[in-house]
Amino acid sequence: MATTTEQFHELQNGETITIARKDGRGHTYTVDGGSPMPSATSLISHVEADGFGVGVGWATKRIRLADGDLDAPKFATDEAIAQGNALHADIEGYIKDNKVNEENPAFTSWLRSIGTHWDWLATEVFLYHPTLRYGGTLDAISWGGRDNAPIIWDWKTKDPDSYGLYGGSLKDHAQVASYAMALREMGSTYAPVFANIAYVMRDGSGVDVVEVDLEAGMALFLQSRKMKTMAADFKHLALPPAKR
Repeated sequence: MATTTEQFHELQNGETITIARKDGRGHTYTVDGGSPMPSATSLISHVEADGFGVGVGWATKRIRLADGDLDAPKFATDEAIAQGNALHADIEGYIKDNKVNEENPAFTSWLRSIGTHWDWLATEVFLYHPTLRYGGTLDAISWGGRDNAPIIWDWKTKDPDSYGLYGGSLKDHAQVASYAMALREMGSTYAPVFANIAYVMRDGSGVDVVEVDLEAGMALFLQSRKMKTMAADFKHLALPPAKR
């Protein structure tokens, strides 16, 4: 069942807007009751060139490790999603209420490596781009760094072996860059100067922080968005012929 959550967002000009996120099959966003916008993540499917090949390799490995169980990839995916959701919830609890869940190894690893080292301003922040018409939810915003400026963060949970082989994803950079650009264009008080992705190993073995090249990431996002739009415009070319 779809649910809608509203959030107030303060702008640099002193105004406050209401951003609503509707959760169903993916997220859509509205601003002050306007027309719905797609999420930024729904527009970056064309960034990774060999995502299918990597996915097939990962699924094959899971089946092999599970002695041929064809359901193993689905179970692993469900578990990974659950662990990712748990990490996000624990980080949100820490930033908002200083709660510490010592039973989650990924969270405690994040806390040691990142959590206690930054001045946190907000978490789970809704945003939108006023002209490109997309929305998103960024994971957190801190203050500090080398220029004592706003920094946006994105949390990604990773299997250590997989991360060691493949590293991060270009999609991650495109996603975070699109959030940074949206905050700037909407005139948010949280408009960032920098952005980081924190790859948190699910077993608690470590955290790798990668700074996002915002210019390159936004270029990737814009090209993927263009491809997504073009694919939708020409979808009729792939339809079966009409019956006579």
